[in-house]
Amino acid sequence: MCEEDHEIEWLIDSVCSLHIKGRLEYLRDFKAITHGSHITFGNDENGKIQGYGVLTNGNFSIQSVVYVEGLKHNLISVGKLCKAGHRVEFDNEYNYIMTKDRSRCVIKSKVTGTMFPLDISLVIGKPQLCFLSKPVFEVSWLWHRKLPL
Repeated sequence: MCEEDHEIEWLIDSVCSLHIKGRLEYLRDFKAITHGSHITFGNDENGKIQGYGVLTNGNFSIQSVVYVEGLKHNLISVGKLCKAGHRVEFDNEYNYIMTKDRSRCVIKSKVTGTMFPLDISLVIGKPQLCFLSKPVFEVSWLWHRKLPL
């Protein structure tokens, strides 16, 4: 796997205690932490938590994703998903993130070897806002009234 793949690929990890991301632009509603704590990786290296935000594909969101600058792998915690009210299941071909009662599959991803990637097309950047209003009938005709020439 090349370095570029690490930046966009997410791995579902049953050992990881936090959702962790190494690129800020994928996080929405980012909140910086000035005195962030450190996390220790499997190889005993440390990384400083810079803040946290939300990942979303528009239909499904993962809250409290920690940003650690320079991190090469993106990890999604099974434990955090379960605590957030989801059910995570694995078989030989797919991994599934479902509602707790199994009534709806939120994300289904194909297993790659012994890795369990999260197949999610993330919405990057700040959300576009669109405000709509319902016209009041008594004044809505004013918009269509022709001014005299």
